[in-house]
Amino acid sequence: MKGYEIFEQKYLKDYIGEDGIAPHENKIGFLDFLRELKNGVEAIPACSSYIVTGIEEVLFLTEKGEREELGFAIRKILQSAASKLEQKKIEVQLVCTGELRQGASFWSVYRGEKLYFDLIFGTLIKRDIRKCSVYSTGFNLSS
Repeated sequence: MKGYEIFEQKYLKDYIGEDGIAPHENKIGFLDFLRELKNGVEAIPACSSYIVTGIEEVLFLTEKGEREELGFAIRKILQSAASKLEQKKIEVQLVCTGELRQGASFWSVYRGEKLYFDLIFGTLIKRDIRKCSVYSTGFNLSS
């Protein structure tokens, strides 16, 4: 299943060696990734793979009272591109610098704040890859 894989930066091979997760070939910032999706997925090459950084910074820099609205706006952009991303067999890693936590909600502890991702991604499935926690969901996003 293609979709979004979300994990902490510390699990990349660059940080922990061979037991880490290999980063995808194309690195892009979160806002640039959203812009690409809004402009049309047609320009994204089939079977390409992306490592996307900066989602926490985008949420952190948004006023606390506006984060929920931003989360829904991001979700809408991601969902609108979902079928084309799936058809093109795109792979996306979302890498976070904060500590990811999952309970009744899913969030990152970033700069001392809880930044909730479940507004964007819904319910995620946790799995371990060589002792590295990875949270995933399909491009259509769960409810």
